[in-house]
Amino acid sequence: MQMNEPVDVAAKRGTCPVCGIGCLTKSHVKDGVVIKVKADHKSSMPADCPRAGQSLAYHNHPDRINFPMKRVGKRGAGQWQRISWDQAMDEIAARLAAIRDQYGPEAVQTLGGSYKGPGDAACWRWSSLFGTPNIMHLGKTCGSAEYNAQWATYGEIGSPAGRPTPGVTKCAIFWGYNPPVPQGVGAAKLIKEARASGTKIIVIDPRRSETAQLADLWLQPRPGSDGALAYGMIHIIISEGLYDKEFVEDWCLGFEELKELVAPFTPEKVAEITWLSVEQILEVARTYATHKPGIITFGLGTVHQGRASNATVFGKAYLRAITGNLDVPGGDLFEEQPEHARFREEMYWDKLISHPLRTRDNINAHLWPIASVRGMQASREAMAKVHPLGVGAAFYQMCTSSTTLCSAILEQDPYPIKAVITQGTNSLVALANAKRVHEALASDKLDLHVVMDHWMTPGAQLADYVLPATDGLERPNLGAAGGMWGFGNWFTAAERTIPPTHERHDDYELWKDLGNRLGQQGYWPDTLEGWFDRLLEPSRLSFSELAARPMAALFPTPSDGKRYEQRGFATLSGKVELASGLMQRLGYPAMPQYEEPVWSPISQPELFKEYPLVVTAGAATKWYYRSQQRQLEQMRKQHPYAFLSIHPDTARDLGIADGAPVYVETPMGRVRQISRYDDALHPQVVHADSCWWYPEQEANEPNLSGVWESNFNMLIPDSPESLSFAGDANLRGHICRVLPI
Repeated sequence: MQMNEPVDVAAKRGTCPVCGIGCLTKSHVKDGVVIKVKADHKSSMPADCPRAGQSLAYHNHPDRINFPMKRVGKRGAGQWQRISWDQAMDEIAARLAAIRDQYGPEAVQTLGGSYKGPGDAACWRWSSLFGTPNIMHLGKTCGSAEYNAQWATYGEIGSPAGRPTPGVTKCAIFWGYNPPVPQGVGAAKLIKEARASGTKIIVIDPRRSETAQLADLWLQPRPGSDGALAYGMIHIIISEGLYDKEFVEDWCLGFEELKELVAPFTPEKVAEITWLSVEQILEVARTYATHKPGIITFGLGTVHQGRASNATVFGKAYLRAITGNLDVPGGDLFEEQPEHARFREEMYWDKLISHPLRTRDNINAHLWPIASVRGMQASREAMAKVHPLGVGAAFYQMCTSSTTLCSAILEQDPYPIKAVITQGTNSLVALANAKRVHEALASDKLDLHVVMDHWMTPGAQLADYVLPATDGLERPNLGAAGGMWGFGNWFTAAERTIPPTHERHDDYELWKDLGNRLGQQGYWPDTLEGWFDRLLEPSRLSFSELAARPMAALFPTPSDGKRYEQRGFATLSGKVELASGLMQRLGYPAMPQYEEPVWSPISQPELFKEYPLVVTAGAATKWYYRSQQRQLEQMRKQHPYAFLSIHPDTARDLGIADGAPVYVETPMGRVRQISRYDDALHPQVVHADSCWWYPEQEANEPNLSGVWESNFNMLIPDSPESLSFAGDANLRGHICRVLPI
């Protein structure tokens, strides 16, 4: 071979750059350039995922952010000066130090988006070492209420993946969850296999999702009424004696209080609230209770309902408990803690709790104490006998809300937030009440806004500094989404495929370089691989050793379940607390009452006459991951616009043709979407695409890449009374009207 002959390295394992799930890929590299990427189906990539095929289009896209930039004009005007990474780090660190000295470390807020590799965990450890309890991550909106409900009830969470075990699981309820979209054809195959082996497949979803098409029983409750359905199922199971009497007697506290709580939720009453039939409600309750073991999945659809989520997520926890389906094979096995890695130690939550400069709790604490440092401490005390270091996913126990973030910037209530560091999130499309988020991020009261991302998103257009991030091909990765968020004791590993392009830096470098300039010297290994080695010490493997394995993964030893028989539950009492002592300690009721969304046919009957439809929003598609990938031509061809799904009969009554532009209105305003007929929807229910922006449109103020055109989240209220007990937004289940344009 000649010295200058191109070298072809085939099948080099790496990480897909297109979305944050962290699936493994195999790449061909010539002369240091990736020329082909394909999914590594034997590892974690869904076989039918279209994203891996767009890896090169993503990696090489001409609109990627490639160099650090500093704002030199008015915020939002699009006037930038290219600077070096070191200059950016020096200036940002100096401004953060000045803010810390004048206002305290709590005046800095960090924002994260969907999983983007190790940057999330690095952010949380930096925040702890710096002394700010104000961390927010879009994962909060996806799971905060549900996970905290389970922790408050039995101190653990069931597997977030919600996978039935064929031949063992007898009933699987997919509640607001559609696994074939994020997990691909493999998830659909597993559901089919489970059903063929005798598992009853039940889907609770207003839409005819891919999972609903595989179901034995499909229920379409009115969006926002799921809590009534949960309490109605409990009512039936208790009144008909279908609960696990032995487990309830031996392991549950508060059963009589639960019985009293659900007494009003008769099948007839629940049918009136949910728009389901009495027969459907009876069937789902009886099927779940009599087909054991069974699972009830986690689901975004149940945590996006604001205050209406409270009864839903606690109701699901109660159902799992009283039927004896907790931590049993084929049922809701508890998630393993991250014992393969020093994850909990490396987050330094203890240093945050006792930080010498921190004098205040986070900006949530006065409204939602379950999501605060005080709440995290109380949870850790309750779990101490089982989990002395707390749970791995502790950031869910203290994530702040966008509502309180805006108040802290604009009204300095409960105290000022003066700096925001945004990493991989598109705040103006992802958060509720986007106009207020815009007002906060554009405000002169905010002294510093730093954004690190792949794209010049609408939020990045409002930044003071914009930093270029590596993608999955350019950085090593450990853990996929679960491991590096503290969920589970499983980790995957992949070396970087190629060195970073242009002046892109990995997310770890942001926090390491800022930390070393702000008094955190000695805490940050020089390289990301070095930190991975430190994290993996309990496994006795180096990162490179793990990545070199044919199956580059660490998995927990399968559990036989019923671990509570030896150690009890991770609660104050050691038992399942249907009436939660943790909630009472933090000033909440021991059990939540059922509540409607702030705008619903029942909570606002007069307003419902003006807005006679109910809208759900935000269902995932395989073409996009939330607000991402809109720049990719092949994806846009498949799903070019924000669509409003509507029943054909309803549309025709309104004079709306299939494919016609429409306005979707709530009491907060209107957005423009394209109608799409869907005869599987309830005639009074529509589905709106959310998180939309148009990168091809004019950037910067006032247009901000079309963020005000189709983004349904700008029509969602963010008042404290509309949010869940953990401060989560009400993204689904509102009343609306649809008008032809």
